[in-house]
Amino acid sequence: MDIALWFAAVGAPGSFWDSPSNVSGMVVLGFGVAAIALSFGLAKVFKRFNGVAWLVLAAGLALSGYGIWRMAG
Repeated sequence: MDIALWFAAVGAPGSFWDSPSNVSGMVVLGFGVAAIALSFGLAKVFKRFNGVAWLVLAAGLALSGYGIWRMAG
């Protein structure tokens, strides 16, 4: 089944997914959210937020911000 039909089945507007910048923005946003989740996982493993966890959290926030900015443009 075509991916556009999957998005239509869940009620997502087709015009959003027709734009390449929106699709790439969603991919970048997904990586950003995954990095944020990874930072909290690292903090749990290290029993505190150390430098690595803060760095991964900052990278995740930056990626998420860039993805949102990319979709807004």
